[in-house]
Amino acid sequence: MDQNIAKYRVSIRSKKWWWAIFSFCLDLCVQQTWHMYRATPASEYIPMDLLAVRRAIADIYLKRSHTAARLELPNHPVGRVAKLDRRVPPAIRCDGLDHLVEHISKQRRCAQCGKKVKQICLKCNVPLHRKYCFVAFHTPV
Repeated sequence: MDQNIAKYRVSIRSKKWWWAIFSFCLDLCVQQTWHMYRATPASEYIPMDLLAVRRAIADIYLKRSHTAARLELPNHPVGRVAKLDRRVPPAIRCDGLDHLVEHISKQRRCAQCGKKVKQICLKCNVPLHRKYCFVAFHTPV
């Protein structure tokens, strides 16, 4: 086990005391996964060494991540526009009906400019500056 872990050890150095334990646990899990794979009949049809198993696990997690999915969609909005579309759909945000501003007790960050504000759009439930950001937020991009 120690020899297999040392062969493909995660070699990221850190000053955190727990990083060595965490990376050892990850390496141990991958090594045990490889041993379990070798014990199944699938290993006879598709033989994989420890490095191939590590690569397969990494590929699975990369394909499941949001960044990989965003790279596959060329027309997907990136950055602030994508965050706003997740918070309030454009159909609701830009419909022009019943968007009212109300004062709230606690400060929140404006969805348009990021500064602190004490007003909120009741329909969108998003904090906005009344004079500057309200119109810009509810205008189609």
